[in-house]
Amino acid sequence: MSEALPHPEEARSPAIAVEAHAAVAPAPMMRVRHLWHRFGNRDVLRDVTFDVGAGEIFGFIGPNGAGKTTTIRVMATLLEPMAGRVEIDGIDVTIDPEAVRKMIGYMPDHAGVYDRITVREYLEFFADAFQVPAMSVVDAVLELTDLGKLQDRLVAEMSKGMKQRLQLARILLHDPKVLILDEPASDLDPRARIEIRDLLLELRGLGKTIFLSSHILTELSDVCTSIAILERGRLVVAGPINEIAARLEAMRAAQAYGHAQPPPGYAHPHAPHAAAGHAAQGHPQHPQHPQVAPPQPAVRRVKLRVLGNPEMAAYLLRGGPGIMDVSVVGGVVHVGYTGPETKIAEMINHLVHRNVGIVGVEPERNELERIFLEVTRGEVQ
Repeated sequence: MSEALPHPEEARSPAIAVEAHAAVAPAPMMRVRHLWHRFGNRDVLRDVTFDVGAGEIFGFIGPNGAGKTTTIRVMATLLEPMAGRVEIDGIDVTIDPEAVRKMIGYMPDHAGVYDRITVREYLEFFADAFQVPAMSVVDAVLELTDLGKLQDRLVAEMSKGMKQRLQLARILLHDPKVLILDEPASDLDPRARIEIRDLLLELRGLGKTIFLSSHILTELSDVCTSIAILERGRLVVAGPINEIAARLEAMRAAQAYGHAQPPPGYAHPHAPHAAAGHAAQGHPQHPQHPQVAPPQPAVRRVKLRVLGNPEMAAYLLRGGPGIMDVSVVGGVVHVGYTGPETKIAEMINHLVHRNVGIVGVEPERNELERIFLEVTRGEVQ
């Protein structure tokens, strides 16, 4: 491995830190620490550090040239970093790449497939290459990826979406713990994207950890539990989406209060009489500062479709614990609330017990787009 690069303070990314969970939290499935890489005289990765928890669908986001594919190739043991460390389930990818390859399934962007064989022949070929002990695994993977009806079809006759599904089937043959997917929904039509999304959710339900790179933010917001955003090779932010959104909201609130100017004649609330006494004795008064209010919790939003009168549903929700605002737009009840997602279940339970039928619940999924636009500057390398 090349000599470690220096880590000058000015080169470190001004990442927004997300507080760690309790010390008893389980070890992450994927650990990236101070990762650097350079092509020629250009640093494409600069001191990148983040964790991916077991069982997560982790979204890896950034503009073209941000360093996403380079990071993924290091994780997949295809590229050695110039400095830093990447571990998969505690195993360093540069020290024992063979062990890492047995634990991961890697699907590159625009991966090619063998066209002149059938779907079953394709999977049996790779099952043999992976030294899978029983070919019955091919049947299991065909069923899981819903390719059983196409098993005798030539790969060349399949659509782009079906070929992407076949690629996912291929990397599942050796039952990896971790799936590393580089733009799996690239160039797919809307139906194929939905099918891939549903398959990823099913795989997560089977206990897989999924590291997913994509440019389609709305798609990621539907499936991801946590994210990392890169820009110009630096980590901008990483962590659970709801925690990042809450922290950004708190930062905005703190900045707003901290920069507020006190009104004329404002006295410090903790010692108004002492300040007046010092002034009377000829002592200079200390500069007065406004009291900084505590950061406000992030407001989350959900849309409820109800049977009957939506205005009545809105009336029943207004003023409830954690309910910040309620409005009716186009027959749909829009609710702003604070607290965990269990608050949605409480709202539904409250309405159902008052004979208001619920026919649709749609959390507003704009957090990821808002986070991306807020923490990035649109810069490319």
